Amino acid sequence: MRASGVTTSKDGASMAEQSRNGNGPNLEKEHQELLDRYGRDLVGLARAGKLDPVIGRDAQIRRIIRILSRRTKNNPVLIGEPGVGKTAIVEGLAHRILRGDVPEGLKNRTIYALDMGALLAGAKFRGEFEERLKSVLAVIQASEGRILLFIDELHTIVNAGRAEGAIDAGQMLKPMLARGELHCIGATTLDEYRKHIEKDAALERRFQPVLVEQPTVEDTVSILRGLAERFQVHHGVRIADSALVAAAALSNRYVGDRFLPDKAIDLVDEACATIRTEIDSMPAQLDEANRRQMQLAIEEAALKKESDRASKEQLAKIQEELAGLKIRVDSMRSRWDAEKGAIRKVQQLRADLEAARRELAAAERAYDLNRAAELRHGRIPTLERTLASEEEALEGDQGEKRMLREVVTDDEVAAIVSRWTGVPITRLMEGERDELLGLARILHARVVGQDEAGSLVADAVIRARAGIKDPTVAAPTPRAAPWTSRTP
Repeated sequence: MRASGVTTSKDGASMAEQSRNGNGPNLEKEHQELLDRYGRDLVGLARAGKLDPVIGRDAQIRRIIRILSRRTKNNPVLIGEPGVGKTAIVEGLAHRILRGDVPEGLKNRTIYALDMGALLAGAKFRGEFEERLKSVLAVIQASEGRILLFIDELHTIVNAGRAEGAIDAGQMLKPMLARGELHCIGATTLDEYRKHIEKDAALERRFQPVLVEQPTVEDTVSILRGLAERFQVHHGVRIADSALVAAAALSNRYVGDRFLPDKAIDLVDEACATIRTEIDSMPAQLDEANRRQMQLAIEEAALKKESDRASKEQLAKIQEELAGLKIRVDSMRSRWDAEKGAIRKVQQLRADLEAARRELAAAERAYDLNRAAELRHGRIPTLERTLASEEEALEGDQGEKRMLREVVTDDEVAAIVSRWTGVPITRLMEGERDELLGLARILHARVVGQDEAGSLVADAVIRARAGIKDPTVAAPTPRAAPWTSRTP
């Protein structure tokens, strides 16, 4: 039994005793390896600084904490559209558990995210998947509630591993959920919940739904501001606040087939990657000069073989241009290297500052007050001053002679939205207020003899965009209209 990974009752008693005496689930090595093979420790990842900070979502996290604190039916399931932040909410709970910002009953617990793909991968024989899942569940059961199981895409457990004569994962979970031996957090979309979970009344009864709505544009901007530091450190760029606002507003307005904040985060990420690629690549003006230099060198080699007067005169001109071009290329290359060096120095300072902040958080959790004081009042302020000085010097170098830029602006965000949607950049950057105020004039110019109707439509659209409308009536949406053309 031990060779296959199944936990015996003796093992379970030993684990339970360890979990009572320790600050957390002090698992045996083989049990820890089993969980790590088929899941991820979210609290451990938060401790290592590998999870992004979670901004907002406090109401949903408190709702999950209340459900987990119940005596019975204490298994929450997050239901929301793809990309609204269901997994991020569970990661926020992991951050709270790490900080101890949870009720006493949830302190010193950990959250394991189950990897259903790893459980199914390589299960060639009948019963192999069930044996793996049973081993994982036995370890979690023996921890006596110290381990919370997180199943992303909860609907995948229905029919998972089902074969002729076998049972699916959902049937294996239901008895443990009913007896309260397993604390489980699920996440799925509304459509998948209705399609798979609601049809299984026994499974649905074990979970308490927590609806996760799409955040507003303002909330999305706050989320992006909280994540900006991570993107700046990863890509080695600086993100202007206007780029964050533009990412939230433009994605909400033009990218209709996805949901906030996921689509806005993707916009910022791709904009940062664009600037990073420009930094790592040779500047366009230097590349053109190199190509011109190579072309002239080829012409010079060909003309040296000629002996006529015209060829010699042309050779002299090319050699003169080549000498000047070489000086120009050398100057541009040295300037490019200097700018890259300054940018990389700022990148390293940002990375060092983030590492120092993570170390400070770890020292405060471990009550290492001497190290915490050294970091808080020594190393971190020094790094912040040095970084501010280097960024100010880099900002002062911005100008016409600057070959590289490391600031992500709203122009990059608009260009990416234009590539995604096909909408021209000029229209993207045009203010919505100006568009709406000129809507009546545009309608009057295009529709002849319908000035009153055009004014009514324009007023209705303006009221809808301002939020002053009957909530039971759909907002007016301009469609292909039967335009009345002007007659001579």
